[in-house]
Amino acid sequence: MIREDYVMRIIHEAVRMLLKLLFQIEEEREEEITFASIKMETHYRKLRQLAQEGRINEAENRLFEFLDGKNQEAFQMALLFYDYLNTFSDEKLEQADYSREEIQEGVLEAARSYGYEGMVAALLEKI
Repeated sequence: MIREDYVMRIIHEAVRMLLKLLFQIEEEREEEITFASIKMETHYRKLRQLAQEGRINEAENRLFEFLDGKNQEAFQMALLFYDYLNTFSDEKLEQADYSREEIQEGVLEAARSYGYEGMVAALLEKI
């Protein structure tokens, strides 16, 4: 339990730091999350819905269809999505055949697509 809380906190803080540094986004509540494009916002809401239904792997596959290394808003969406997944308990993740480690790997892979791998690796190295 202590390890789960620690890992969750490190992931959350790493994602929030990236959102602040790269997108000037402070801590947001769900109702405050917006995107410049309606398409991106709709896609983000669908990803969250799939995850909530326990279809995390499907949601992640759809997420990576958007990550092209150029569209910064897609990277923002990825960070917000993984931060959302990070709020799930280990039990809920396990039921969906997913893990906290996969959240870390997803954040790192998304960052790699946009050239931020080193920064993310440094932020997550405490885990």
